[in-house]
Amino acid sequence: MNAIIHIGSPKTGTSTIQRFLHKNHESLREQGVFTTTSVAWDGGRNYELRAAAVNPDLWKSYPFFSFCGYGSFLALLKKEFSEKDQYALWDKYRRELTINCLKDDLVLFSDEELIFLDEREIEIVKGLMDFLFEDVTIILYLRRQPEYLVSYHNTLAIIGSPWSIFDYLNIPEGRSFMAYHKIVHNWSVFGKGKIKIRVFDKQALHEGDLLSDFALTSGFDITKLEHPENENTSLGSAETEYLRLLNAHIPTMLDSWTYNSDRSFIGHFFRQSIWKNNDKAYYLNRSEAQRIIDQYREGNDWIAREYLGREKLFSEDVSMYPEEVASPHDLTLEKCAEITASLWKERCGIIQQLEGKINTLTEKSVSIDLLQQLQNENQELVTEVQRLLDRRNKRLLYRCKSLLTWLKKRVTQITVDVNRPPLPD
Repeated sequence: MNAIIHIGSPKTGTSTIQRFLHKNHESLREQGVFTTTSVAWDGGRNYELRAAAVNPDLWKSYPFFSFCGYGSFLALLKKEFSEKDQYALWDKYRRELTINCLKDDLVLFSDEELIFLDEREIEIVKGLMDFLFEDVTIILYLRRQPEYLVSYHNTLAIIGSPWSIFDYLNIPEGRSFMAYHKIVHNWSVFGKGKIKIRVFDKQALHEGDLLSDFALTSGFDITKLEHPENENTSLGSAETEYLRLLNAHIPTMLDSWTYNSDRSFIGHFFRQSIWKNNDKAYYLNRSEAQRIIDQYREGNDWIAREYLGREKLFSEDVSMYPEEVASPHDLTLEKCAEITASLWKERCGIIQQLEGKINTLTEKSVSIDLLQQLQNENQELVTEVQRLLDRRNKRLLYRCKSLLTWLKKRVTQITVDVNRPPLPD
C-alpha cells in the first residue's frame, strides 16, 4: 500500500478537502483510494495521527499552547497518557487498513495541524507509516503570508486566541506557522522527492479549482465525485476583534487539560452565519503587508528553488493593499453594544430552552411521583385485602374444623348406637 498525508496548511481549503474525502468515501473506494473512517473526526480530519505522535513536553512549545493547551487531544488521550495509549490509536488505523485495503490501494490522510509537529514527532509519524506503507507522499498547500495571517487570525480568535494580529509575527521561527521553509525542512525526513508543494492561489491551481488540483496531485479521478458546499466562511473584522478581546476574560482552557465549558456557547455563537462576512476581514496597510513578505522572503525563495524550480514562491505585489488604514478593524462602541446584546439574547434564549426542558422534566417527574404514589397506595390496598382474606379464611377454617370435630363426634355416637345390641323384650 501507498499513502498520502495532506498536512495543510490551515486556511488553504483543508476543511473543503476533508469534507470532500469524507463525502466520497465509497466512490473513491471504487478507484482503489481509501480514506479512514473508524478514527476520522470532524468530517474526515485525521487528528488521531497527530495524537499518536505528539510528545506532551514538546507540545508545550506549540505556538498556541498558552490558550489551547492539550484541548485538541481531550477526546482521545488522558491527562497522564502513555505510549501505550498512543499506540492504541495507531493500532485502530492498522486494523482498519488491514481489513479494508488491498496491496495496491492508496490511503489518504488529512490534518492541517500536522504542520505544528516538531521534527522529533514527525520521525514518529514516519516510523508508523513505514511500518504499513511502501511509499508515503506529503502534500502541502501554501498561501502567501499576509493573506494567510489575516485569515488564520480570524480562526484563532474563534478557537480562543487573545493575541493581536501582529503578535503572531513574534512566534519563534522554529514554531511559526508562517515559516514555511522550516515546516518543509522538518517533513523532508520522508525524502525531498516525496514532498509536493502546491501554491494556494486560484491562478496556480489546476483549472483554478482546489479539489481538481488536489485530485490531480493525489492521482485520482474527480469527474464523477460530489463536491461539498463551502461552509468555512470568516468573521468580519469587528466581530473578530470583539471576540479576541473577550478571549482574555473567558479563555478556552481553564488549565492545559481542562476545557472551559462556558467557552462552547461563545464559539457556537460566533460560528453562526449572521456574523460571517468575507468582505470585511482585518485590514493591513501596504507597508504592513510588505513587512510580512520581507520577513519570510528568504525561506519562501528557498522552497521555490528547491521544490518548484523557480525563483519566487509567491507574487510580491502588494498594490491591492491601501497605503493607510485608519484601523485594522471596524469595531466601534456601537458595534460592541450590538454584539453584546445579541450574545445576551442568545444566552437568554438558551436559558429559556433549558427552563422549558426542566419544566417538562419536572412535570414528568411529578407524573412519575404520582404514579409511584398510586402504586404504593394500590399495594397498601392489596395488602389490606389480602389481610382481610387471610382473616376471613382463618375464621372459615376454624368453623370448618369445629364442624368437622362435631361431625366426627356425631358419627362416632351414631356408630355406637347402631352397634349397641338390642334390649331384651
